[in-house]
Amino acid sequence: MMAYIRKRTTGQLDKHGDPVVSYQVVWREPVRDEFGAPTGKFKQTSETFPTERKAKARLRKVEDALDDARGVDPSSQKAKANRPLGEYAKQYLDSLAGTVDDSTVDGYANIYRRHIAPTFGSTPVAAITTADVARLRANLLAPHAQRSFVTRGVPRHKKGRKPAKPTMVQRSPKTVKHVLGTLKRVLDVAVDDQAIPSNPVVAGRRHSTKRRTSSDGRKPFKHRPLSGSEVAALHDWIANQRGNPVYALSVVFAAYTGVRVAELQGLQVGDVTLSEIPGTVGSVRIVRTKKKVRAAEDEPLAWTEGTPKSDASTDRVIPLAPWLADDLRDYLTGVHPFAHKYWHAPLFPGRRTRLANSATGPESDLSEEEAQLRQAEFIASFDWAHPIVVDNVYHNYFQPACKALGLGRVRFYDLRHTFATLALSAGEHYMQVSKWLGHSSFVLTLTTYADYIREDDTAAPAFERPRAKSAEATRRVVPLSRRTV
Repeated sequence: MMAYIRKRTTGQLDKHGDPVVSYQVVWREPVRDEFGAPTGKFKQTSETFPTERKAKARLRKVEDALDDARGVDPSSQKAKANRPLGEYAKQYLDSLAGTVDDSTVDGYANIYRRHIAPTFGSTPVAAITTADVARLRANLLAPHAQRSFVTRGVPRHKKGRKPAKPTMVQRSPKTVKHVLGTLKRVLDVAVDDQAIPSNPVVAGRRHSTKRRTSSDGRKPFKHRPLSGSEVAALHDWIANQRGNPVYALSVVFAAYTGVRVAELQGLQVGDVTLSEIPGTVGSVRIVRTKKKVRAAEDEPLAWTEGTPKSDASTDRVIPLAPWLADDLRDYLTGVHPFAHKYWHAPLFPGRRTRLANSATGPESDLSEEEAQLRQAEFIASFDWAHPIVVDNVYHNYFQPACKALGLGRVRFYDLRHTFATLALSAGEHYMQVSKWLGHSSFVLTLTTYADYIREDDTAAPAFERPRAKSAEATRRVVPLSRRTV
């Protein structure tokens, strides 16, 4: 169906008392998915103009665009230039299959869907300019309202109470760098296809993503390793103030093993090796990761299993300190209901319901029957069939604990830095720490944590005092080049 003009009479009156007439240009265009590919459906689009002359001018442009779309050879440069960015994004993601880990591909796809598709998904690649990229970068760095992490209960505004003022946050320069890097690689596909002569992201590289201060005057965030006493304080606050010793133990476990978030979520009971003798070293084997991803925009989040980040991360064994092994043994024998039944059960469970914080297990002032009931209620508050959701633990337990204890801005990932700094400060060799962390290169460990490698300023190399040879000893030396007859 070609475009046409529809004359409409509005309910407004002009200065002469006559009804105001508007002119609406109407046409149909194909509906595209998140990657810009046609879905086979069409939607009706319209634009309204106050005069017929303006409407006819717009009608000619729309008809010319529709005619060009029908008559252009799909393999021509003009057709390629008019392809939406989403089509090249799909080509880029499809080209990664089999070359990188599936979780990495999913990460790039999530970056595209969340940050790039709303702005450039349906835009022709040839229409994306350096100014558009700079505008996207500025919008990504601008403050925005933090999303809600309320996963249970009813939001305040639905209970009739006034909603709390949203907290304004900013993305880190590293996140913005990942978004622009993904956009660059997608546009590189368009360059290789000769759809555009150059990459506008490359042209905008003079704009640095480094940020000296945030909008509220604070310095940019740096990783914040914790001390042993600070980790203990976090454990006590989560266990006592929030009444959750299970998640308190998971925080200590992450701080003294250095596992990544996805690796912690992927741990199972069978991955832990403990001796029956108290006070002995244990170990944990890292063989899988688990993440919650959304297969499609309209589908709920679901758990997906993958492999660790690199080959060096896969199937590595991390030793457990004797005291940590003892705490895990008590947890698996006294709290975990499936530790001795199912080796594939999650090591740390997800949260099922938000019961009273006092239901934390037996207490000394309770009777034995009351203590057993309290313990049963506490165990039932967890979903032992699904892994721990670190994102919820961070926002509901870890972050409030850091704020209450005055520890400053600490990320859950800083527990991994904590393990590295504590191990190096204790005298462990950086190559051994690198293996425990699962780094792909020893150089990465050395450059990241060089300041934490313990040095003894009073020590000196074990050099022997130099002694000169005597003249007689020198004369006894026979040159090998001299030949005697």
